Amino acid sequence: MRLLILFIFFLPTTVYAHGTIIITNVEHDEGYIDLKIYNNKENFLKEDLAIESVRKKAVKGQTIIPLTKIHEGKIAVVVYHDEDSNNELKTGLFWRPKEGFAFSNNYQPKGPPKFSKASINLIHGEPITIELNY
Repeated sequence: MRLLILFIFFLPTTVYAHGTIIITNVEHDEGYIDLKIYNNKENFLKEDLAIESVRKKAVKGQTIIPLTKIHEGKIAVVVYHDEDSNNELKTGLFWRPKEGFAFSNNYQPKGPPKFSKASINLIHGEPITIELNY
């Protein structure tokens, strides 16, 4: 019985409260991870209309971002690694990002991004994982 109690006590667990976004494939810890959440196509990609915005110091490997304003519902997440800490996504030819970026739902647009393609269902207590593309 003691062995079972010790096993349960030391069992590795991670409890995610409310809404949590896990950003994976973070190449290094320089700069910040910027995340914006939208809840409809009318406000999608309009940064000042995001229902939640989070800026967190980048952590190599993965950066965990707890949400404070939204915990469930249909959302689209836009995230990028602001590697040079200048508060904007650096882009190149044809506005191709030069810093790590991603959309929820593993969406990789071939043209203008669409809310319907990036949207996912955030379930209270279940984390969402988004992998950055560099």
